[in-house]
Amino acid sequence: MRSSATPQRFFALHREAPGRYSVSGEMTYTTAPQALQRTAKLFRQPAPLVFDLHKVLRADSAGIALLIEWVRLARKGGVALSLENLPDQVENLVRVSGTGGLLSPCFGPSSKPTNT
Repeated sequence: MRSSATPQRFFALHREAPGRYSVSGEMTYTTAPQALQRTAKLFRQPAPLVFDLHKVLRADSAGIALLIEWVRLARKGGVALSLENLPDQVENLVRVSGTGGLLSPCFGPSSKPTNT
């Protein structure tokens, strides 16, 4: 018997060390506003900031917009931003959307520029 309940959509941010965060869950239209609200304050201090995305389960164009907004906030605040371990789905969306040029300066280990 199928459940009629809608699956829970979530975005989680876990502090692993000062300036280093693990992102998990979804970066989608449903979660991006909450994700931006939770992360915007991190860009107020001009200290290096790392987001490890290897636990992101699902992303869509709103998730890519969130990454672009993080880059904008980093530039505005003088923050050195690194995006690490982008899942294949995120890299594919970056490539298809043509946003690699905006995001690639922030790609860290196990993440590669995807504009071809």
